[in-house]
Amino acid sequence: MGLPVVRVSGVSFKYKGKKESALSDIDLRVDKGEFISITGGSGCGKSTLALCLAGFIPHHVEGEMGGSVIINGMDSRQFPPQKLAGIIGLVQQDPEAQLCTLKVLDEVAFGPENLCLSREEIKDRVEWALGAVSSLHLKDREVYTLSGGEKQRVAIASVLAMKPSLIILDEPTANLDPCGTAEVLRVIKKMETDTAVIIIEHRLKQLIPISDRLLVMDKGRIISDGKPGPVYKEYCRRQKHYFGAGLKSGSSDEPGLLVPEERRCKAGPVLSVSGLTVNCGGKKILEDLSFDIHSGRITAVMGGNGSGKTTLLLSLLGIHKPERGRIVYRNRDITRDKVSRRARDMGMVFQNPNHQIFENTVLREAALPSLMLYGDEVKAARIDALLSEFDLLQYRDGIPFSLSLGEKKRLTLVSVLGYQPEILLLDEPLIGQDYRRADIFWHAVLRHSSTGGATVIVCHDPDFVRSFCDSILFLDNGKLLFDRPVEEGFKLLAELGFKDYLPDSDFTGD
Repeated sequence: MGLPVVRVSGVSFKYKGKKESALSDIDLRVDKGEFISITGGSGCGKSTLALCLAGFIPHHVEGEMGGSVIINGMDSRQFPPQKLAGIIGLVQQDPEAQLCTLKVLDEVAFGPENLCLSREEIKDRVEWALGAVSSLHLKDREVYTLSGGEKQRVAIASVLAMKPSLIILDEPTANLDPCGTAEVLRVIKKMETDTAVIIIEHRLKQLIPISDRLLVMDKGRIISDGKPGPVYKEYCRRQKHYFGAGLKSGSSDEPGLLVPEERRCKAGPVLSVSGLTVNCGGKKILEDLSFDIHSGRITAVMGGNGSGKTTLLLSLLGIHKPERGRIVYRNRDITRDKVSRRARDMGMVFQNPNHQIFENTVLREAALPSLMLYGDEVKAARIDALLSEFDLLQYRDGIPFSLSLGEKKRLTLVSVLGYQPEILLLDEPLIGQDYRRADIFWHAVLRHSSTGGATVIVCHDPDFVRSFCDSILFLDNGKLLFDRPVEEGFKLLAELGFKDYLPDSDFTGD
């Protein structure tokens, strides 16, 4: 057995200011050409391990590290990340955190340029990497104009272009549509035979068949390492997650929950959209969309990256102004209403939680919207109950930006649920959530529905859509392809050839 790409021996790490270790006694060997998947609960140390493997720990992250990480024979303590750039490539959980140029072309070329490759070689690598993630059409776009999924594709392309010995991808499919996920995984699997790959993921359905090993982490330790099928089955047994089986009988019993009577007794749609057309930066993003949202129902918004899903939610909230069309809330035209007025009735969880966190403690952040709307009437018991429900109470007095991406997503949802808007607008809320936390999320959404609230959720996971949603709005290049009940929608997707968007709830990892 030759020299491994990475050898981790007895590694531990504790973040500065934290009482508990994020990693404890990690041993890991990664050989050339290996394809390894890593999973585990939110906050179990997966992303911290990735930072160790890439050399960001101990050089750029404050804390105490023990043990050693040897990369191609080089000790990470002696070689900072910039010295390892041609060997290790890391795609972070939040793609925005690693985009550093203004144009897509420059972003993908940045790594190869720093490797001092020839101009022709750089051009060839950029074309290949963008083509590999089906994003050649984006090469002349400004980075800030991209959707979350498009940014993730560009981040992956920028690492692929360097052709490192080890590629580490931290939840690379989180923002990708199902088709994009399949394409990216196919490309990564076909990398040169001596390129090792580590993928950190919660969504394992497409990874189990192509992985050589599956590692499970818990509380900073590797607790399982073996053949993917058996390890996955045991992981499922321990987690006891079955996509929230039985949750549809959710109760509205909750501290401080007030159910407005009008949610129960008013007939007709709570929100009607007609002829909605939206332009952004001179480009038409949404074109002539018409649909209704009903009380007590959960509507999934699906479609490819860049199809307009996020723009739709931002338009409903009033952040994007329509070129034409009408938005009617309970028989009142709100098309020209300000965001502040709409926000009383609509609460949005953004795709990137960093875009809506403002306060200096978790508690203050959780209570902020409620305080802005209702002042002294805010019930502290309700906010604490929500923080407890979403596994955040232990961070009550901590800094929100010190939380993991998944924890930040849960915090922004708590802040919205705290003031009980009638309509929830949720943009990829499952990012960074293990299945246990996903079940907690669905408990809250189903409880909201049971009180007559409406939910519009951008979600790329067909299994969750089948289990919990009532209808599907499917967008294709800014147009509404269909608005159908869930099972009719999946049948139509199958007929139209969108097979990557179909659920596979019976997957077991065989």
